[in-house]
Parts: sequence; structure tokens; C-alpha cells
Amino acid sequence: MSAAEKKNQVTWPKLSGPHICMGAGQQVLELARKSLQSAAEMRGGALSDTDIAAVFDLIAASQDMFEIYRSNYEACGRIHKKQPFVGANKDFFAVSVLRFLSFDVLRKVFEPNMKRADGAWEMEFLNAFSGYICRTVDAGFVDALSEAYRQLAKAHGNSITAVTIANDKAIQDILRKAMAAFPKEHIDFVNFSNAVNKALSAKYESYGPSPIKVSEPVIERFFEALRSSENRNFFRQAVLA
Repeated sequence: MSAAEKKNQVTWPKLSGPHICMGAGQQVLELARKSLQSAAEMRGGALSDTDIAAVFDLIAASQDMFEIYRSNYEACGRIHKKQPFVGANKDFFAVSVLRFLSFDVLRKVFEPNMKRADGAWEMEFLNAFSGYICRTVDAGFVDALSEAYRQLAKAHGNSITAVTIANDKAIQDILRKAMAAFPKEHIDFVNFSNAVNKALSAKYESYGPSPIKVSEPVIERFFEALRSSENRNFFRQAVLA
């Protein structure tokens, strides 16, 4: 790669999440495995309880162990200097994936609603979106994405970016299945808008008509834009290509 190409190369930010810590865990397990294998080779292939305890005492006191924690601490600091710490409950990754998939369309279509609320509006919408998929398309949607995330965390540790997620074949398959069943008929748009408005009502304690709530025509525009072959973001292009 030329100097000019390197200068213009897009650098994707590392993402916050428990995968940061899992990266350190994987390295520690690998260090333990290699240490035990080495000790076993030195003792003819068998280790006693005392031998195993001694190996782990050496690992705990080793410079290698300290370096794993130090480098992970620095990686965590760099990531969270650029973005806030995120909670990681069961729905965390599903909502994150839906945000990667739709953030540009969501902010364009629902800009008037979001301006009348606050930063929580987007997350309420995405949580309702995830719940709608689980109820109408795939009851295992959240669990399947959670499992895919665990596999990515195991493979990539603290180096995960949005591109890592977008390029994962398992995640692409899960999203293709969901997108194939996204609302297409008027009754679907009614049901989806009801789900979103229920979440917004609970969040903002606004139980009557309100400018922060969504309507069926706007929901229809949202899903048409998600399906469109024009102006796809990187994530949708990877899923729908």
C-alpha cells in the first residue's frame, strides 16, 4: 500500500463492550494452556496436583500475565476515551446491530421526532424494533445475535469494530432473515408504530397524541429506505449485497 493510500485509508473505531475484557481472558487461557503443556512435556506427559498449582503460581507472578492486563487496560482506555462505556445486558448487542443497520435512515426519517425529545429517543425506538422482530419474525433473534457476538469476542477480543460485525457471515444471515420479513403491509406498519409508540409513551410519560411519536406513513418510509438499493450504509450493503 502506498503512502497516499495509507493516508486516505478509513480507520474504524474499536467498539465498547465486554469483548474488550474477553480479549484478555482469551490471552490468559492461552498462556495457561502453553504453560501447562510445557510443564507436562518436562515431566513425561503427566502433572500432579502440586505441579499444576506450581504452574499457576508461576503464571500469576509472570511478566507475561502482567503485560496481558496492562495492554488490555490501555486498549480499554483508548476505546472509552472516544466513546462512552456501554451497558451489556442481553439485548445490548441486538440493539447495537440494528443501530449499525439503520442509523442513517433512522436519523433522516425521524429527525423531527428526535429533535422534540432527547438522546434516549433513538434507543427506545431500537429496543422496540428488536422486540418487534422477536415477536413477529424470529423469537430467537436476540439470542442468535448474542451467540454470534460471543464468538466474535472470542476470535477478535478488543479489536472488534463495526466492520468486524458487518462482515460476520452468521450476523449477516440473521439480519437477512429478519429483513426479509420486515413490515410491508399497512397492518404491519400499524403494529410496528404501536410498538414504538408504546415504548415512547412509557419512557416520556406521554400517553396521548404527541410530536415525539411515530405514524404509519413515516414508518413505511423508514422501511422502504432500509430496503432501497440506493444510499446503503456499509452495514446494509454487507447484509443485502
